[in-house]
Amino acid sequence: MRTHLGEIRIFDQSAVIEVRTKILGLATAFGFNSSLATRMATSLSQLVRQLLMHREPGCLFVDLDELYGEVALSLRFAISHTMAVPAALREVFDDAQLLVCDGAREEIRLRKSLPNMPGSLSPEFLEMQRSRINMKSRAALLEELREKNQQLEKYNAHLEELVRERTNELEVANQRMQRDLDAGAEYVARLIPAPIDGPVTIDWRYIPSAALGGDTMGYHWIDDDHLAIYLLDVTGHGIDSALLAVSIINVVRSVNLPGVDFRHPGQVLKQLNDSFTMEKHDNKMFTMWYGVFHQPSHTLTWGGGGHPDALLYEPGATQPVLLASGGPMMGMIEWPEFETFSREITSPSRLYLFSDGVYEIHLEQGGEWIFDEFIQFMSSPAPSEVNKMDHLFQQVRKLSGTDQLSDDFSILEICFDENNA
Repeated sequence: MRTHLGEIRIFDQSAVIEVRTKILGLATAFGFNSSLATRMATSLSQLVRQLLMHREPGCLFVDLDELYGEVALSLRFAISHTMAVPAALREVFDDAQLLVCDGAREEIRLRKSLPNMPGSLSPEFLEMQRSRINMKSRAALLEELREKNQQLEKYNAHLEELVRERTNELEVANQRMQRDLDAGAEYVARLIPAPIDGPVTIDWRYIPSAALGGDTMGYHWIDDDHLAIYLLDVTGHGIDSALLAVSIINVVRSVNLPGVDFRHPGQVLKQLNDSFTMEKHDNKMFTMWYGVFHQPSHTLTWGGGGHPDALLYEPGATQPVLLASGGPMMGMIEWPEFETFSREITSPSRLYLFSDGVYEIHLEQGGEWIFDEFIQFMSSPAPSEVNKMDHLFQQVRKLSGTDQLSDDFSILEICFDENNA
């Protein structure tokens, strides 16, 4: 028996990130561990890159297949040219094969047996997964807009005046919306605290994208000894994503979570995950990294959900220590406990927190800037008199070939130096 969960339409390079994000969330929801879910999502996003190299739009069909009492996640890519099934897929999935459907079309089929049946695969649980898969991406919305414009072009000349009037109305509305987006971006930037100097020096860069995103960040002293540092990224773009990000950050800044010790990252993340569920916020989720620096002991504790690893550069090191967090994407599913990690910080050290907008870059000539290349860049010295974050922003604009990025550029630099009293 087959249960269809949804389709992910593939238009352009944005589908690489969309497939990775949605499959990571789906795999986590179905009980796969974080490492395996990440491998599944990464191998599928790499396959999407290969398909787009052939300029081949299409769909990823997501199903559940039940056979002999076993339930498996079934994925199907319809393609129009012959290609080998990548080895990475065979390593991750139980079954990965290329099937001929008809004379002009082939299909890559992948299967992965579920480790358990969360929610007993109830109708409510399955509907939640359909909502996750079928949540429209920006690319899908743009494609729908293109199709509607094609329909408008079929009208006869006697409708041209009406079209012109409607276009003028849309232009006014778009200008108003852009003003609202610009005002929203300015408001989010004003919420970020001013840079600080001392034994702990903090600086940041926040450059909003063309469409206001859901990035924000902050830091504050919980008491005389404990400094909280945090950065989050809400899925999607627009006013709704920005408002949700602001709501979350205001809760953290105001230390307003009853019964939570804000010096304990695991407690903070657990309560935020329970309070800001996707069901209550239009299917929006968020990633977050939250850390607390205890100045007397020079100890950093941290945790997170679905967020990129932070980079810690210790004295004399040419490569960073990756401060990963093991929790799922926030607001997506109930999670019993968010693990808290700990490390003593040696002076002087530098810590970088960032959202995926600083390294998931669509290259001007095609393809993507990968995370390892980003780390290599961060580990190389910046030109004299140039801040590392500014140097990174210059590099990102150069790689993408545009001054206006497709996602928010958000990064925090924290320098720990006892001699800088």
